[in-house]
Amino acid sequence: MTRRQPQSVFVPGRRGWEGQQGSLAGVGILVAILAVAVAAGALVWLFDPAPAMKATGVVALLTLGLGIWLLLVQIRVERVRVVRIDIGEGIARFSGAAEVRRVLRLLGVCGIALLATWVWMISTVTSTNVPVLTLLLVPVVAVLLIYGGVRAWVGADGAHVLTLRPDGVTLKVPRNNLSAPWDEVGGARLVGNRVEVSVAGGGGVSFAARDFASDPIILAELLTFYARTPHARADIGDGTLALLRDGAF
Repeated sequence: MTRRQPQSVFVPGRRGWEGQQGSLAGVGILVAILAVAVAAGALVWLFDPAPAMKATGVVALLTLGLGIWLLLVQIRVERVRVVRIDIGEGIARFSGAAEVRRVLRLLGVCGIALLATWVWMISTVTSTNVPVLTLLLVPVVAVLLIYGGVRAWVGADGAHVLTLRPDGVTLKVPRNNLSAPWDEVGGARLVGNRVEVSVAGGGGVSFAARDFASDPIILAELLTFYARTPHARADIGDGTLALLRDGAF
């Protein structure tokens, strides 16, 4: 199958996404508190005389900076009436923002560095001089960062992929996957800040509005169109691109 470079398409004549629903003040306050806590812990490590502790502090500050960068990148990805699509023969694929995956990969590298400094720390610093929280939390955080980084590195499309084919749809998001023929897909709709995809038998899956680098309402409308219009499925691929450019679905 010949694949082309992903392209951004502005979809005319659609209402499009109105952005994250509900106040982000609570999330912002929580993030700010966590950032201050991490920064304070990193500064304590930086001023410790042990080289291993200093190295841990440096990596922690770098990780904090990348975390803030990741949050800003995710917020600033343009999704309103914009769809980023990768097409091939009989395939239309939508994935997460490449900008986000790049930062996640860097965070994975930080996780490896954090785990290495933790091993150095417990090997060279007297246990009584290392806080219990440092001993327990640092490896957990490091493993989570490595896990996220590996998911971002494995597969060119990343951890979030929605694939449309003439015979069915495949959705891959962490902890919430779907592979079903079109006859089992009832449609999709945005509920709050998640797109819910209904499946025959009363089941269904969902993904977050920001999981993909595309307008979530337009993705939901496109899924519903193909679920309810069998004769259009044969043209999935180039036909999908034409539909999006015209807004005719």
